[in-house]
Parts: sequence; structure tokens; C-alpha cells
Amino acid sequence: MLKILDRLNSIAKLMKLNPIAFTSFTLSFVSIIASYTFLSQAWKNRSVKDREIIGISLLNSFPSTFNHLYTFYIPFVIPLLGYVGFIYTLIRIGVALIKTIVGYFLIEKSSKFKSKDIDSKLNIELAENVGKILIILFLSYFAIELMYEVGLFEFIVEETKFLPIHPSALTISLVAIFNMRSAVVITAGFIEKGLNYKWALVGLILGNVISFSVRFARHSLPLHLSLFGRLGFKIVLVNSLMTLALDFLVLVIIVITL
Repeated sequence: MLKILDRLNSIAKLMKLNPIAFTSFTLSFVSIIASYTFLSQAWKNRSVKDREIIGISLLNSFPSTFNHLYTFYIPFVIPLLGYVGFIYTLIRIGVALIKTIVGYFLIEKSSKFKSKDIDSKLNIELAENVGKILIILFLSYFAIELMYEVGLFEFIVEETKFLPIHPSALTISLVAIFNMRSAVVITAGFIEKGLNYKWALVGLILGNVISFSVRFARHSLPLHLSLFGRLGFKIVLVNSLMTLALDFLVLVIIVITL
């Protein structure tokens, strides 16, 4: 971890990140809650302006997504979905990277960065429990086979013929509203049964889009309101709308080109 911090320190000097932006950015690689808690304290001390808070929140998009790389995408998504999982992971990282670049241009720069401004007492979160993942895998695969047996998917196909989207992709996106891991497992099941890569990707990305309001209400909004008050609503809104816009763009590209 210290080696990583040293490298990030060098990057921060090259990018001319101010100490507050850099510390929040670094903490996001470990814990997004710790990052926003630090940022909230700086904001309450009037060490950073409202506009820059929004910029830093966008800047943190890439490290917060990178944080899930070793706990979700690499051990779970890519092994289950193979090529589709790899492409889906690249899309999520790409969307986060674009948001980070936008955030970088919104924050104030500083050429007086000092390594002592970094909080060295970072607690690294462990990977998610393997047992929990196995339980989700078992229950999801069992649910898939049960739904096939009772003819649920055939029913969905018949009832959604009028929509310009494959019924399986629609099913994936609906499941994603409740649990993204289950959506990944169901996608793997559909691919095994012949679903092409295009609609598998569409289903996963569409799931991110239509689950926006659920994540907004359940997770992001309460946390940000508790830390930043009314400004928290603006932070979540800007982040979410930019993610939605980028996801829609990706969907259009996939549907047109694949």
C-alpha cells in the first residue's frame, strides 16, 4: 500500500492536485465512505468550496470503481461471463474514467503539494465474503432453472415481443434492480442457453440505467445528505445524471454497431 501511495504522490504532483482533492482521491481507492467523510470535514471547515466538492466527487469516480475491481469484477463478473464480463468491466471503468477527467477540470490546481498532507493511516477493506458469493450463485442458478421449468421466460418472450429489445436482456435489467450479482449469474445462464453477447451487454448496462432511482434513494442520497446537507443532493444528482448519460451513449453504440 505504501508503494502505491508513493506512486500516487508522484502522480498528484504531476497533475497538480491540491491536498484535499488528492487525499479524497486516494481514500477512494480504499473506502468511498472514508473519502466522503474526510471531504465533508474539509467542507464544514470551509477549506473547500461547493463547486469543488462536486468536482472532487467526480474525480473520485475512477478510484471508487477501481475499488470494486478486485472485489466484484475480477473474482465474480469476469469468471462467470468471460468475454462479456471483460467488456462490461471495461465499460464500467471507462465511464468512471470519463467522469474523473471531467472532475479534474472542475477542481482547483496546486503546485505546492506535500506528501505530509496525505493521511497515512488507511485501513484496507478485505475482499467480500466468499461464502456469500457462493450462496448467491447457488440460489440464482436454482432460480433460473426453476423459471425455465415453469415457462416464465417463454411468457416474457411472448409478452414483450413489441419491445425493440431482446426479452432476456430485459429480464437481466429487471433483476439488476434488486441485485447486481444475481443479474450477472442470470446473464451467465442466458449466455449458456444461446443469448448473444450484444444482448447480454445491453441487459447489464440497461440494468444500471433503470436501477438508477433505486440506488439513488437507498444508498447515495442518504449518505450524501448526512454528510453535506442540501449540497449532497446536488453531488448525487450531478454524478448520477452523468452516469446515466454515458450509459445511454454506450447502449446506443452497442445496439448500432454490434
